[in-house]
This record gives sequence, C-alpha cells and structure tokens, in this order.
Amino acid sequence: MLSVLVDSALRIAEKYGTKRIALITKEEFEEDLEEFEVIQAPKKFATILDSMIYFFEESEEKIIAEKFAQIYRAKEYISAQMYLKGFEIGNAIVVFDTDTLKGITVFDPQKSSFLKAVEECVERVHPEAFRAVLTVALNIAQKGREGRKIGTAFVMGDVEEVMNRSSQLVINPYQGHKEADRDIKNPENWESVMEFAQIDGVFVLDEMGLIIACGRYIEASAKDLVSKIKRGLGGRHIACASITKETKAIAVVVSESGGDITVYKDGVEVMHIPSLLY
Repeated sequence: MLSVLVDSALRIAEKYGTKRIALITKEEFEEDLEEFEVIQAPKKFATILDSMIYFFEESEEKIIAEKFAQIYRAKEYISAQMYLKGFEIGNAIVVFDTDTLKGITVFDPQKSSFLKAVEECVERVHPEAFRAVLTVALNIAQKGREGRKIGTAFVMGDVEEVMNRSSQLVINPYQGHKEADRDIKNPENWESVMEFAQIDGVFVLDEMGLIIACGRYIEASAKDLVSKIKRGLGGRHIACASITKETKAIAVVVSESGGDITVYKDGVEVMHIPSLLY
C-alpha cells in the first residue's frame, strides 16, 4: 500500500509543482526519490497517532474528529521539520499509511501554529539564531550527554535586563572568548554548547545569537505564573517564563524528564515541541 500511495503522491506533487514529500508510516521506505525533499516521521509518531483513536468510542462523529486531530498533529510536525531542516517553506504532499488512516493530502505549512510562533519570536531575535537554538535544543533533548538525559534553557535577547535579573552560579566559561567562538549560528560551536548544557543554570544569548554566559541563575519573580505553568514542569520552566514576562527575552527550555521543548515569550508558552515529534 505504501508504494502505491507514494507513486500517487509523486504524480500529485508534479501537478502542484512541489518537490516536498512527507511520509507518516510504520513501514520502512528506502526508495530514493530523486529531486524530492523527503520528510519521514519516526515510526513512533505513526504509532502514537494510531493509539489516539483507540481512546474514543466507536461513534462515527468521534472517529472523524479524531482523524482530523491526527492530520493537525501531522501538519505541525511537518512544519517543524521543514523549518529545522532549512527547507524552503511551501506546500508538501503528505502520505498517511497508518493502521487507522491511509491517504494523501496537501499541506500548506505556512498556516501552522508552529510557524506562527516562529514569526512571533523572530520579531525580537535573529531568525537564524532562533533556528540554531531550537536545533541545538533538539540535539540535547534527543542525545543528552554521556548517555543520560539533561535539561537546560536558552534565554535570548534583552541581555542587559536578563543579566540584571540573574546571577552567575559558576565561572562563566564563555567570558573573554572571541565572538566567533560564541556564535550559536555556527554549527562548529554546538558541541561545546551541548557540553556546557550539563552545568546548572541557563544560557544567556543576545538577539544575534552570541552567547554571553552560561550557568546563570534566574532571579525574576514567579508571582502569578506558577498556576499558569503546565503541571509536572519544574523550576526551570517557571524561571524562564518569569524572565520573559519581566523582559523582552525569548526562552527555549529543554525538559530533562520528557525531552520536550517549550518556548516562552511575554510569560506565556508560545511553542511546544513534544519528544514524539523526533
């Protein structure tokens, strides 16, 4: 069935003039689709989409609603992957081949909640710096360090105010280093960032992506925010939400327990990337 769906998707892609194919399936697909950008969701993503429907009663209305929910989740996933992989944002032909949903649809990712949140954030910080921080955060969430999960956070922009509302827990390993070695936009610096992510505290970056410090303890007030943070999230999330409420900074938080990534702006969550998306 998968090969039949993919063949049909390629014909549809030609008619739409797009070179992007997304696959949501539990099957292996090793065929080389020349000239196409291929986004393949991990098998666990298809499994989770399937499992959602089993919690609903067998009524036609609920099944239809649940399948629309599956499609929405897939759209958010594809939007995130396009953005993080640096693909040109545009229509994508999506192939569904799961136990509960088989078919083809055309997505316009520009209308996704994920990309709307990106637009909000890059009003304050450099677009490529924000993409780099999200990419590094995903690497940390996926790989951890030395075989163990770690959590960390990146606070970007409004540096003077952020520094005034935080203190150094340890010696700042970035103090005195040249800008080229502190630029988060340079992938050659990511390994050191992932190493220093093991240090307690947060990274502080300016709006262009230059790392000012790591190992900072946020001292912003959490008043009125504790009740608004999702249950199960700890002090790191509360502190980062607080600093974005008191400043114009953006905060990207990696959860140590679940590997989820949350982005805060103006004290509220504007983006959430669950670990099932990668």
